[in-house]
Amino acid sequence: MPKPKDYYRVLGIPRRSHARVIEETYWEQAHELHRVPTKRAARRLSAINEAYEVLGSPHKRAAYDRRVTDFGEEEERNGSGGFLRGFFDLLGKPFRAD
Repeated sequence: MPKPKDYYRVLGIPRRSHARVIEETYWEQAHELHRVPTKRAARRLSAINEAYEVLGSPHKRAAYDRRVTDFGEEEERNGSGGFLRGFFDLLGKPFRAD
């Protein structure tokens, strides 16, 4: 299963942001990007549109948050949580001098 996009990072907001903050952030960024007609701005606008389509709807946002959480738990079960997670897990285990 591919890792889902981090729509919160796309918009530059914290995960616990209120719906009003998500909407205001989206409209501010969209307004700025409409003023600059470049390919880069068009790609960025497409990305924030996709993020807002998911995070702007309470039902889609809840489903997205569940999917991202489930993905993170699956990653932990598979042991693919990354180098640092493995390192800190190793440090947290008691030392056995056998």
